[in-house]
Amino acid sequence: MHSLEKISERLLAVTETDIRRYLYPEINFDARLIVITGCRGVGKTTLLKQYLKENSEAKTAIYFSLDHLYFSKNTLLETVEELYDKGYRRFGIDEVHKYEGWSRELKNIYDSLPDVKVLVTSSSALDVMEGVGDLSRRADVYNLKGLSFREYLIFEGLESLPVISIDELTVNHTEIAHELLAKHPELTKKFKNYLRNGYYPFYKEAGRKYNDRLQAMINQVIEVDLPPIFNIDYTSVRQIKKLLGLLSELVPYSPNIQKISDQLNIPRQRVLVFLDYLDRADVLNALKAPQKSDSALTKPDKVFLENPNLIHALAITEPNTGTERETFFMNAVGAKNTLSFPIKGDFMVNDKYVFEVGGKNKSTHQIYGMPNAFLAKDGIDEGYGSTIPLWLFGFGY
Repeated sequence: MHSLEKISERLLAVTETDIRRYLYPEINFDARLIVITGCRGVGKTTLLKQYLKENSEAKTAIYFSLDHLYFSKNTLLETVEELYDKGYRRFGIDEVHKYEGWSRELKNIYDSLPDVKVLVTSSSALDVMEGVGDLSRRADVYNLKGLSFREYLIFEGLESLPVISIDELTVNHTEIAHELLAKHPELTKKFKNYLRNGYYPFYKEAGRKYNDRLQAMINQVIEVDLPPIFNIDYTSVRQIKKLLGLLSELVPYSPNIQKISDQLNIPRQRVLVFLDYLDRADVLNALKAPQKSDSALTKPDKVFLENPNLIHALAITEPNTGTERETFFMNAVGAKNTLSFPIKGDFMVNDKYVFEVGGKNKSTHQIYGMPNAFLAKDGIDEGYGSTIPLWLFGFGY
């Protein structure tokens, strides 16, 4: 017990609070049970520790991770009760998906200790509402994405920049781009850097080893995070890695499920299930037509890697520029909006706008006649009419 307290004290002491992620002000910290999901490396633990550090007066807040050896012999419920008796009232609990029986014990903590606040982090693949304990009416659940282009610029030392909604962009993008570039003419150059190595907050400390870190991180997601969540064995892990290896050379890809099944010698239904696992784990992004079911066994119309950085980390050859552009749009706009596969164009946003994504020479041919249709163009600083510069979509959160 004492070791957990010392570790928490040490980690909170070195936690920096000068830059806080977009999700921080959106969280209702008055809630008694908060779950923050997200892929590895996006900053869940840092957000958790920032909150605890700012609310750790008189040793009432403590941080610990459930993958610590301490929990091989001690239960979460007993640990929280002992710490409660010592005066702790705020608990930051990391890696909850690695602890067997997490949902039942969180429910017991919630019900038996009404004056505590519990914040937990987990893999984005974890469905909190599917746990054994009924958390559906107890937990506030949030999903944390990696850095938007706007946040990346803040990490690069620029002043805090505005969040711009998709509705604002479609109306005022010319004025917005002109104003931003007048203050920061280097934005479009930094955008290229962001697409390669700016999505995960650890990009600075990783330096030239960034792609190696991403490869190791994805392996950890598949080998460590997915098995306890989906109760899969080593054979399934190997099949999922083969599937991702195949897709990383093809995305964005309109999947031929039977062809993938034949290539990897995996049953067709299993391919669809594995695609769903990778989508839920924020490794892939699946795009479906609006009329299609959200069922795991419904074939997606198009599959993307979750963000452009993964393209550069996983690709054997130099990534296709068009692939990079579409992946960025799907990731950046999909974080705060509903995306679906349209009849014409690349993306339908919020069942309202149609977007075609391309380079500076892209024409409106593919979206001709569509209402509320726009071009998202790479390689231009400012737009005009229904043509919006691609980099501006990075200000959505």
